[in-house]
Amino acid sequence: MKRHWLTRLKVTGVAFAAVLLLSPFLAAFILGLLWLYEHNALLIWIAAAAIAAGSVWGMTLWARHRIKVHTRERTTEPVRAADGDWAPLEHAAWAEVMRLSEQASGDIVTDYDRLRAAGEETLRTVAAHYHPEQEDPIWEFTVPEALLLSERVSARLRRILLEEVPLSDRVRMGQLLRVWGYRPMVASGLSYGRTAYKAYRIARLANPLHALAAELRDRFFNELSDTAREYLLRQVARIWIEEVGRAAIELYSGRLQHDTDALAEIAQQEVQASAPSEDPFPGRPKILVAGQPQAGKSTLVNALLGEYRAATDVLPLTAEQEGYLLTLADGQELLLVDTPGLGDRMDVDTLVEAAQTADLVLWVAPAHQADRSPDHEALQAVRRFFEERPERRQPPIRIVASHIDRLSPAREWEPPYAIDPPDDRPKAHNIAAARQAIAEDFGLPEQEVIPARLDGPMPYNIDALTTELEALIPAMQQTRRTRLLRYPPAHTWRRLWRQAHQGTRRLLGRL
Repeated sequence: MKRHWLTRLKVTGVAFAAVLLLSPFLAAFILGLLWLYEHNALLIWIAAAAIAAGSVWGMTLWARHRIKVHTRERTTEPVRAADGDWAPLEHAAWAEVMRLSEQASGDIVTDYDRLRAAGEETLRTVAAHYHPEQEDPIWEFTVPEALLLSERVSARLRRILLEEVPLSDRVRMGQLLRVWGYRPMVASGLSYGRTAYKAYRIARLANPLHALAAELRDRFFNELSDTAREYLLRQVARIWIEEVGRAAIELYSGRLQHDTDALAEIAQQEVQASAPSEDPFPGRPKILVAGQPQAGKSTLVNALLGEYRAATDVLPLTAEQEGYLLTLADGQELLLVDTPGLGDRMDVDTLVEAAQTADLVLWVAPAHQADRSPDHEALQAVRRFFEERPERRQPPIRIVASHIDRLSPAREWEPPYAIDPPDDRPKAHNIAAARQAIAEDFGLPEQEVIPARLDGPMPYNIDALTTELEALIPAMQQTRRTRLLRYPPAHTWRRLWRQAHQGTRRLLGRL
């Protein structure tokens, strides 16, 4: 009973103190209104206050609208783009991650349980994409893959800290822990600060017009800060979901089955037709030169190398796949693999098998030859192979339209010929028409068909082909990387014996 009486007395005292504190300001406010009324300025003051309020309110609505429009535009794009070396299956998984990212709410950032639930939903979505037949696919990975994932994520976070967070390399963990221990003091200070600010808002009522302008200004900046805070929290939520999704794609796609040493071993073990062999990962991109017999495949290899290396004749001479090292002007090395003629010593299945280990396919098609059905059938088989395996990345395909000098008029050969658009000479028009027909037959854009003359003392348009190869190097490297990452892990008896031997030695060493 006594405690209840003391509590009521304390509340009464606080209320009385508040009345005493507010009395001067309330009196000043009332007297100010009376003064304005006596001087016929009350309506002017009300109108000025209304105009000020309307202006600030309009600016607030406009700012909120612009920020929301900008936010909607940004939500259609990922915070960070997809990896360039992903296969179609990875891009399909990334589309599902993007769907979750676009639906993300910034509220999950301030709620640990919701943040964890969003991450778990992302993991399950990606896992179900790769293992739809499993009832609970979230555990479909090996222990080494999980360890390698944590290693890569840690390295990525370390790089982000060093590159984007100021003084991150100077702050020690002990300092962070001490700052974390000051949280109660900081929270108490913020509470006192909010109380003092409320008292300040009451005190400035002594000047009503100033108080109204200040309140409107505070309202304006609060709206902006709330909208900006909402936008930033949503961006953080999207970053969280996208990073979890990116890590999940690496984990469930099997791309973590090999570390750098294993990739180098795979590159060395890859079956090669002949010397020179490829370097360890990332190594030299491999270009497969294919086409019908007498299309000019070996002649193309010689033209690119700038010397006679591959045997050519009226009759087909290339019996097996042969490799040649091509060094571009910038020092980049490429591996050219010359193949037998399609239908001569190489059937479609053998070509598809060869394309599986290629990073670029250069298809040589004579411009003067009308029957291209064998070429179309073989290229369709290559495309079908990769379409049925979305975890693989199809190598880029470029067509070299050879023997353009044999087009009508046959006796005319006065290069260079402009074909885009063609010049006034009949030869140029026929080259452009052949290029268009080849592009339609192969289902490729005209820009991916390169007309050339490959034989003779001065091959024509080889520089355009070389420029195209230089531009395709990033795509070739990405294709190569995806191919090696998709290489099935080697579970040989030698590998199992080495693991058992090393494990036994460690176990015996601890006993």
